[in-house]
Amino acid sequence: MVFGRRRRGAAVEIRTDREVYRPGDTIRARVRLTPGTDLPDPEIAVALLHADSISQSGNSWTDSWAVDGRYVFRGRPLRAGEAVEVEVDLRVPDRSVPFPDTDDDPLVDDPEDYRYEILRSEAWGAPTSIGKALRSEWFVQVVAPGTDERAAVTVLAVGAPAEATTEPRGDSDRLARITIDGLPHRSVPAGATVTGRLRVDARTELDARALRVDLMLVETQEDRVLTAERKAGTTVSGPLQLRPGAPVDLPFSLTLPPDLTPSITTESWAISWILFGVVDLPRREDAVGKRVLAVHDPRA
Repeated sequence: MVFGRRRRGAAVEIRTDREVYRPGDTIRARVRLTPGTDLPDPEIAVALLHADSISQSGNSWTDSWAVDGRYVFRGRPLRAGEAVEVEVDLRVPDRSVPFPDTDDDPLVDDPEDYRYEILRSEAWGAPTSIGKALRSEWFVQVVAPGTDERAAVTVLAVGAPAEATTEPRGDSDRLARITIDGLPHRSVPAGATVTGRLRVDARTELDARALRVDLMLVETQEDRVLTAERKAGTTVSGPLQLRPGAPVDLPFSLTLPPDLTPSITTESWAISWILFGVVDLPRREDAVGKRVLAVHDPRA
């Protein structure tokens, strides 16, 4: 891909060999830079940057850090208007979650190397995922006098095992034990059709208007829910009378929207997709069981 924009300090164009990468891959970035003024002793860096962003109630916060990088054109005077090019290999970290223990050693031992400023504990980053309130993003960054240019790249979430338990919402368990079974054992790609079974074991007599399975986007920061939004759903049954000792076990099929952002968990927040098994009850709160559905980018 090609990215570029003219700024006061320099004109910068960034080309990457691909749009999409996986943890452990190498990004080959070609940078073309045309200084706006003479740079007799330039300090120019090309880095791979990870950024986490949170938006809430009109406010936003971003935490970004470099995970790899190089100094370029050191010791080479650059003249205004004369374009120069360089190719840099940047490695996407293997780790997509924080290190369990702090490692304060730098990536390299050479103080003249850009990576000397990067601690080994910082060489991680969650895959690309763009939620409603939360964002995990990756950039190739060029920093030069008067210039800070960034080109977005995508780091894919690799398929992983999925949780297999259904939990009640609130005190729903006193009304009915609701379970969602038969789901894939690993994450599924956005756009896939998911099949399973909704089982409702009533604790008391219930006159249900319907049984549903809803797909919810849930974004959390630590213990706070930032987003809880229904994105898809299917009706499993119409009106139904449920009685204790007579569990209902019904199949369902749900096609996921193709634009779902991947499930991710960072150091302090998470973007999750959750299936809600719903007993729709008139004139009272619904009985609900919920189960996490892990979603990944279909390109992974």
